[in-house]
Order: sequence, then C-alpha cells, then structure tokens
Amino acid sequence: MIRAIIGTVAVLAGFAVVERSVDASTGYAGSCMSTEAYALLPRGEAVPVRSEPTPQAAVLGTLSARHGAGGQQARLQVTIAGSQSGWARIALNTARDYSANGAAQSFGWIPADLLTVDARVDGVITVYSRPGLMGEALTTIEGDDMKFRVLGCRGDWLQVINARHGNVWIDKWCAREDGCRS
Repeated sequence: MIRAIIGTVAVLAGFAVVERSVDASTGYAGSCMSTEAYALLPRGEAVPVRSEPTPQAAVLGTLSARHGAGGQQARLQVTIAGSQSGWARIALNTARDYSANGAAQSFGWIPADLLTVDARVDGVITVYSRPGLMGEALTTIEGDDMKFRVLGCRGDWLQVINARHGNVWIDKWCAREDGCRS
C-alpha cells in the first residue's frame, strides 16, 4: 500500500515538473518551424548578431535599420529558426538588412524580445497557456491589430507577451508590413 502511494506521488510530481518545464527558453536551437517576425528599430540603429545565444559570443554582423523615412522606425523582417534562453536563432541568408563582419554564416542569434509579430491575420488567433496538449485555450483574438513581443518558439507555436494577454502562446501571427488579411 505504501509503495503504491509513493509511486503515485512520484508520478504526479513528474507530471508537475514536465508541465512547468514547457517553456520556449528551455528548447533546443532549431526547435521551431521557420517563422517570420520583425524588429522595429530607429533609423541608423543596429543590432549585433551573435554566433551563440549569449551576450559574450562573437559578433557575426549586424541588423541595421537603414530604411524608414525621417524619425520613423524601420521594420526589419527576419526568419526565426529556433530559440534558446531568451534568444532567437535567425536565418541570415534571408535577412535583407543584415551585414556580415567576415565569413558568411547561415544563422545567428539576437535577443528574442527585439522581435515583434502582430494579430493582423485572417481568421481567429487562439491564445494558449502553454504549447501543445498541455496548453489550455485562454481566449481568441479576431480583427484586432495588437502587437506581441516574441519570447521564443516551439514547433509551430510562438511564445509572446503583451500588456493585454501577458506571457502566452499563440497559434497564428503576422509579420508582413501590409498585414496578413486578404
């Protein structure tokens, strides 16, 4: 009887650890489907792209806000290929505002919270507490133009944060300047 109780408690404790560990920052690099996002930077500002997800890593090059009229912010579109520890792994060969320092690399790392997506999509965006089967649908968004800061990704889910919904996961988003509505 005592073994059964101990076994049950151990299994329940294991589920609690697994449920709490589902977080974009604990995922491996390349743990998400390639997805578009954008960074809004004041014209003339640059973001260092690093070789590893740490501020001490070598700088491979920069994403520079060259476009944008006057004092407006420039929208730099990038492809996220993974996330780790609050950093986004981006594809450098498709980032048009990227300038390499030396040898060309395929991927680099920038702080994930520099990236943004928004809700300008056709259809409904569902907001979840967690990605996958352990996530609970919290609400839906339809026809709203709100923006989200990117925290990370896992599979085909994006972990985001904004003032209205807090730290949540979404199943659909937009990164195009003209929106994703037809």
